[in-house]
Amino acid sequence: MTQGSAEEREQPKKDGVYAVYNLREVAAPILKGMPLVLFSRLIRSSLGSFILSILKKDNDIPCIVRLVESVLKEWMPQYYPLPEEHDEARYNKHVELSKGFQLDEFAESSDTNTSDKGGDFRYNTAQDYVEKYKSGELTPYQVALAVIKATKESNSIKPKSLNAIVQMKEDDILQQGKESSERYKNNKALGPLDGVPVAIKDECDMKGYATTYGTTFLGKLNGEATEDSPLVAKLRQAGAVLVGKSNMHECGIGTTGYNWHFGPSRNPHNLGHFTGGSSSGSAAAVAAGLVPLALGFDGGGSIRVPSALCGVVGLKPTFQRCDMDMPVCPSNGHAGPIACTVKDAAIGYAIMAGPNEKANERSKRVGIPIPPVHLGSFSDSLTGLKVGIFEEYFNDAHPEIVDICSKAVKSLESQGAEVIKISLPHMEEVKIAHAVTVSTELAAGYSKYFHKHMNKFTPESRVSFSLGQSFSSCDFLAAQKVRRYALHTLEATFSQVDVLLSPTTGCTAPELPKRVEKYGQSNLAQTADLMRYIYHGNLCGIPGVAVPVGYSESNKNLPVSLLIQARHWEEDVIMKVARSCEANVAHKKPHVHYDIIEMAKAEPRE
Repeated sequence: MTQGSAEEREQPKKDGVYAVYNLREVAAPILKGMPLVLFSRLIRSSLGSFILSILKKDNDIPCIVRLVESVLKEWMPQYYPLPEEHDEARYNKHVELSKGFQLDEFAESSDTNTSDKGGDFRYNTAQDYVEKYKSGELTPYQVALAVIKATKESNSIKPKSLNAIVQMKEDDILQQGKESSERYKNNKALGPLDGVPVAIKDECDMKGYATTYGTTFLGKLNGEATEDSPLVAKLRQAGAVLVGKSNMHECGIGTTGYNWHFGPSRNPHNLGHFTGGSSSGSAAAVAAGLVPLALGFDGGGSIRVPSALCGVVGLKPTFQRCDMDMPVCPSNGHAGPIACTVKDAAIGYAIMAGPNEKANERSKRVGIPIPPVHLGSFSDSLTGLKVGIFEEYFNDAHPEIVDICSKAVKSLESQGAEVIKISLPHMEEVKIAHAVTVSTELAAGYSKYFHKHMNKFTPESRVSFSLGQSFSSCDFLAAQKVRRYALHTLEATFSQVDVLLSPTTGCTAPELPKRVEKYGQSNLAQTADLMRYIYHGNLCGIPGVAVPVGYSESNKNLPVSLLIQARHWEEDVIMKVARSCEANVAHKKPHVHYDIIEMAKAEPRE
């Protein structure tokens, strides 16, 4: 890792920007099995404060306070990650582009840029399902039956089951399939998702299902949801067949996808590897072909990381773009789609990000109106597109990942994009600011359960909650000043470039050791490797999409992904670039994959 000496890291330029890339390795023990259980108890004992002080010192958590005292003294803190000022001209541009946008027309348009380039494998897309329904070749009821059968089979694989969808109510799914079939029979389909199977992350209320947040006890404590959350309601209103709750890393507090309650979701490309998290089940369900689209949430890479490791597309939209309330992660949480193709992600995004009263009210309070949704540039040429790359940052991944992602960049250049070298200052401080903010928010959000239920959380979660509770008000305030500074530097960067490119993760999907299955693990160095490229996206609220660009020949053909980010509200731009990347990948069939359309042909029509 390119770090420079400690002296260099402490010597900023006259404008406060470090002359070197200063992101550092995480210093923490790797704990698995009983050592992790014992450590989780020790850290909440009378020795806990001392142990945490050592961990924070070893990882230089005070660096954000030093940055504030030396460079950002006069800066005001900023909590919500939206632009500092309303850009009227850009807002009006989005308004104009939205006037001609029709989702039905977009969904039905042929996507000539999507290619299997030399491969004979392709996923079933939302459009594939809808075309089968319209032609009368299949009915949504048949597909509902096939999804139920495939899900049961995927959860019965021995000795390692997929564990992607962990709550499923068959009668409800079949009823949705019947209702959708009736709509198609009467030529009253609701749109491009009518009858399309969609999975919902178990962090979001869905009527008739318990929301467990991946725990052993919260579902029982809170009972079944009596109504859909706003996002689920939008998907249901669009006619999607909601096929159940997808697995997740407990409380969304980790990046591997480990779950103590339901068992870990496993990577469809290799069941001996993690999916990534925390939207583990959503990514696994899409990669395994159970659904073409799933709902994910992202407070620290939780859409983009599992999408990257499972070789599918994951979109984290702009902060507050999708209607959501996340009391446990209010300033870092984002909702968005995980999909088998860029176009399906775009369709899911357009539906999820439709009229959004709550978000509009929140945006008014901070003076930043949310522009209307569109996909205006989705099919545009890349000619003239300015692509920003921070070389030291881009290259700070496994060499094979860097090589594959570099080839993807060269492909974009061949299509007319221009690569511009940029730098992102104070990367280490941005990382720490995100860590302080998100872990504090998560610990505060779940704190009401600590007194009676702390021992019901996994040992890993207990360690993370303890860390989140240990940060001081000075740490949290410094983190919000660093957030404002990071927003300011991104705004300056986007005055030079249209998008930022990097690998999505620093490594491919980690192995899932047998020793980890019972109690989980705490491996903060691995976590940092998986999260290396995601900090700005959550801390600053900018949109980002993870798109598969190849496979690791040196590591079991596991997927490799490119991350594309842009300024707030420019989801259409990053999707355009992702679409171009997608066209140059020969997709490999995952080890575990179900062709639901083919399976549905053997099912009764009603």
